[in-house]
Amino acid sequence: MNDFSSVPTTVKAQENNTVLLPCYLNTASNDGAFVTAVRWYKDEDLIVDSADEQVPLPEGHMLWENGSLEIFRVKPNDTGVYICEIIRPEPWSPIKQRHAIEVLHPPSVEPFPPNGFLQVKLGEEVRMSCKGSGVPYPIITWTTKGEEIKLLNHRELLKFTASDRQMAGIYECKAVNGVGEPATDQIELNIIYPPELMTSRSWIHSAPGLRVQLECKISADPQATVTWTKGDIPVPLDSRVQSLVDGDKYTLLIRNVQRSDFGIYTCKAINELGQGELQIQLSGVPNPGVFKKTEDKNLNSKNSYTLIWEVDSYTPIIEYNLWFQPYKPKTGLSKPDWTKLTIPTEHSSGPVYSKSYTIRGLKEKTIYEALLVSRNRYGWSKPSPILRFATVGADLTEEIITPVQHHSQDNIIPLDLSSTSPKTSAVSFLMFIMGIINCYFSY
Repeated sequence: MNDFSSVPTTVKAQENNTVLLPCYLNTASNDGAFVTAVRWYKDEDLIVDSADEQVPLPEGHMLWENGSLEIFRVKPNDTGVYICEIIRPEPWSPIKQRHAIEVLHPPSVEPFPPNGFLQVKLGEEVRMSCKGSGVPYPIITWTTKGEEIKLLNHRELLKFTASDRQMAGIYECKAVNGVGEPATDQIELNIIYPPELMTSRSWIHSAPGLRVQLECKISADPQATVTWTKGDIPVPLDSRVQSLVDGDKYTLLIRNVQRSDFGIYTCKAINELGQGELQIQLSGVPNPGVFKKTEDKNLNSKNSYTLIWEVDSYTPIIEYNLWFQPYKPKTGLSKPDWTKLTIPTEHSSGPVYSKSYTIRGLKEKTIYEALLVSRNRYGWSKPSPILRFATVGADLTEEIITPVQHHSQDNIIPLDLSSTSPKTSAVSFLMFIMGIINCYFSY
């Protein structure tokens, strides 16, 4: 039988409320036993002893004759576990009953780092935290860039690897416990990293007398020191050649281009975390040609096909080399069967040179592929994107007639075949053929 008439209870109280913790015996089960003393403990510390005047009642506390404890205007520090102990004479032993008070109060958070700013290197571990407090204990959530971070549980500690500099930004923690308003705080994460370089054009076509801009976009933290070199020599700056900066865009401006300006330029950026570089080629050779889709079906027959192309060149085009072969799907390692046609240019005021050419003697109902290179006084262009076309009767699909660009073609740089030396011309021509073969096998 239970010795207490009171029952264990947990009281959830708003701040400044009054709380009564009961503690009285069941007279029937105690058979008239006398109560020698009543003691109250808070979190195992004695706070009240009815038989000992040396233990004064804390301020705002009152002990009733039946042993109950009343606390006026509770504060957050009154939260805790309270034990009521009743002392009885022999042969009865002391008995205890457990109660608890939870003084409800709104949540709060304490961020770490305390100043709300954290800086790490790219690739390092990030550790930030928001220590929550409040009754009941709050739930902690994190958001960044307007989106909640999905975590397996509501953690005070946020830990991850700064694998991408886009992870930098404001991280907000929020504590919610259903009492009052949520508490929030912010930590700004800054990720420092070595220079990263980009350019919209790594190959620029020009001609003597023109004006060009070589642009290099640089991202770095800390800010990078930027230099321009041609070969291994810093670019000499003067009124004609100038280095300009606009935010993260670094520009090498060349006025009145001279033939000696042609070559490979390197944009170099360095900060305390590392360095990066990017190459931009300034050249007088033509831009790669572009095949135009043939809309007029009357131009083509079962044994012929008319190709139309355009080439951008500030310097007059001297000639074209048109390469074509039957299209071979990606089956096995069939050898290439390229045929080369040398096609003279036509007079044009430039800088756009257009040309059409009809290839005759083709096979019926056959799919072909072609590419084009062109030459001006400065040399041969890079190859055009490969064009797939078909003679009348072949199964034409959008995929077949669309120009196909292969990344490996960037490695095909036809050499200048205009040399008057037969030996040099033959070697150059062989190297060009090998480039075409490598291109073919790459896809």
